Amino acid sequence: MAALLLVPLGQPRAQPVLQSPVTPACVSSPFGMRHAVGPHAPAAFHNGIDLPAPAGALVHAAAAGRVLIIKRQGLGGVTVHLEHPGGMITLYAHLGNLVPAIAEGKRNVAAGEPLGHVARTGVTYGTHVFFAVLVNGQAVDPLTYLAVPRC
Repeated sequence: MAALLLVPLGQPRAQPVLQSPVTPACVSSPFGMRHAVGPHAPAAFHNGIDLPAPAGALVHAAAAGRVLIIKRQGLGGVTVHLEHPGGMITLYAHLGNLVPAIAEGKRNVAAGEPLGHVARTGVTYGTHVFFAVLVNGQAVDPLTYLAVPRC
């Protein structure tokens, strides 16, 4: 598995390190504090980004990695966590069904490999993928490693 180059926060980088989990992609809800978006999503810190996509669209691995966790997780619904070199974990939430290879136990994935499909599991107000990046256990703004514009 190729190593990811992790660039310290605030430092410029030559190119994005991660691929977008969905295409085309734009950020409808950014990382950071946000206002209440409904009765089940109060004002709180949003530790990832929302990428709107149609129901059934494929969700892809943002980088090569190892499937660490697959679970149904309260607000996030069906969630996949991938572990990458350098202490990075990427998280993909609100998935519907997983692709057969992942559902049947495949644990190593290539960058861009399908993981599952966009759905409305968990608490959502429209079809999207919640995408988060953790570095050494700390949530960081995915846009530090990903080139995706605001919607």
